[in-house]
Amino acid sequence: MLAPFKRWWESQRDRHLFILGTISFISFAVVMWSIIFFFFLDGAQVQDLEHLRNPTWAGLFVGFTVLIFVGPEFIHYHGQWSFLMEILNSTSRAEMGRQRKEAEEASTLLGSVWSARLKAHYIEYGLAKGRSTPTKAEDSVPEDILINWWATEDSRLSRMLNLNFLRERWFNRSLAFTSVSGFLLQIYNMILGLAKSENDTRENTLHLWEYLNGMSPGSYAAPYFDDVSGWLFLLITAALAWSSYPASGERPVPEVPEPDEEE
Repeated sequence: MLAPFKRWWESQRDRHLFILGTISFISFAVVMWSIIFFFFLDGAQVQDLEHLRNPTWAGLFVGFTVLIFVGPEFIHYHGQWSFLMEILNSTSRAEMGRQRKEAEEASTLLGSVWSARLKAHYIEYGLAKGRSTPTKAEDSVPEDILINWWATEDSRLSRMLNLNFLRERWFNRSLAFTSVSGFLLQIYNMILGLAKSENDTRENTLHLWEYLNGMSPGSYAAPYFDDVSGWLFLLITAALAWSSYPASGERPVPEVPEPDEEE
C-alpha cells in the first residue's frame, strides 16, 4: 500500500528538505494557534468562539501528530544542510578533506543538486578531478529562495539607497518578516476581519484610515474591499518585501580614483 508513496517520495529527493520544512512549519503554526486559542483566548469557555472550537481541536490533534513524525526528520535534514553549508563556505582544504565523507553523505541525503555543488566546490579547491561548470538556473532547489532571502546582505533596497546598515542581515530579516507579516495580516483583515462587530466577535474589516484618525465607524462587515488606505498598506508592504529580496547580479564595486602623479 505504501509502495506508490515511497516511489513518489524518492523521486522528490531534491525537495525533501523543502517539503519537510513546509509541513513542519504549518504543523507548528497550527499547534501554536491551538495553544493561544485555548489558554490565552479561553476558547473552551467563550461562547463567541464556539464555532472555532472543533476545528481547533482537530488542528491540534493533526498538527501534533504530524510534528511527532515529521519534526525529527526535518531537524535531521536541517542539521545535514547546516553542516554542508559550512563545508561549501569553507576555504580550508584540510578541513574539507577531513570532513569529506560526512559532507558527501549529507549531499547524498539532500539530493543531486547539493551533490553537484559539493563536487564543484571540491574541484575548485583541487580536492577532486574534473571541470567545474557554472551553476545553471535550473540547478536549484525550492528552499534556495527562502535561504537566499534570509541570508542576504545585498538586498534590492541596499542597492537603491547604498547605505551600510541596509546590508546588515538583522535589518533585512526584520524588514522581510515585518512586511510579509503585515501583508498577510491585511489580507486576512480584508477577507475575514480583525475588528470586533456589534456582536463582540472579530468579523469586521478594520478601516485603517478611519481607525488611525479616530473616525467612526472605523470598521465594516467583512469581507470589505473599499478601503483605499488598506490597499495602499498592501502596496507598501508588498514593495518593502520586494525590496528586501536579494538583488540580481554582482554588486557593483565603486571605483576609487587614483591620485594624480606628481610631475
